[in-house]
Amino acid sequence: MNHWAKRIIAAAATLLLTGCLWGPGKFTSDLTLKKDGSFILDYKGEIVLLMPPDETKVEPWKDAMAVCHTDGSTELADAPSDPFADDNEANEDADDRPCTAGEIAKLRSGYEASAAQRAAAKRKDNEEMAKVFGLPGLDDASNRAFAAKLAKYAGWRSVTYRGKGVYDVDYHFEGRATQDFLFPALPDNDLVIPFVAIRRRADGSVLVTAPAMTGGSGPLASRAGSAAASAGKGPESRAEGRFTISTDGEILTNNSEDGATPSPVGRAVHWDVGTASSKIPEALIRLN
Repeated sequence: MNHWAKRIIAAAATLLLTGCLWGPGKFTSDLTLKKDGSFILDYKGEIVLLMPPDETKVEPWKDAMAVCHTDGSTELADAPSDPFADDNEANEDADDRPCTAGEIAKLRSGYEASAAQRAAAKRKDNEEMAKVFGLPGLDDASNRAFAAKLAKYAGWRSVTYRGKGVYDVDYHFEGRATQDFLFPALPDNDLVIPFVAIRRRADGSVLVTAPAMTGGSGPLASRAGSAAASAGKGPESRAEGRFTISTDGEILTNNSEDGATPSPVGRAVHWDVGTASSKIPEALIRLN
């Protein structure tokens, strides 16, 4: 594992557990890389805020959860220490009895109130952690403001916040592969797992990777394997689309399924990304 990947893992571990990350949704992305060092990158589709698994989800209420005893105490099944149970401590030696409608209603109200409090606390923690890393809040107003801010930067032809953490974007950037390039570069963002990374080698070749364009368990798990698992469960990938590299240079290595094929530019390789894919697209291309 290279130094760059290790730094991503170290920085992302806490965020994966308590916050969210940027990731592709449904997309089409094309990179054209020429021998003269120029490149054009297009990305059209969705960028989404990937949330960690919702650990606040609870089992829907069932009346069978209510447990009442002959000594007048009540509790929740499998949760004798529930803070919303009756003040009377349950007597383990007391016999169970059918609960009254009032007792069931009280236990249900406490159960649902406790679940709502945990969900609100988790949402607040996620939002605070997201803002620490330069991500917008989880409310629609913050995300619309972020979309408007992002549209002011070069390359972002259009950015529209659709809702529920999903942005529709049209990105087009023309540059030169004389130094490292990462997409997306987001304002005020201190952590991003790149959708596309272009890195120039000393021998003139260029390594292109697409760390976030992987399906399955997500980019961190694909890159780090067991190291990611030890960091906890993070957001699962929602990437679904195709990434294509076209070049008139020499494709030295690539990990695509079909290999290089003819294209108007010269040769092209592509990767279809979805729930069944797990590899991170990678190609090494000699430009001179």
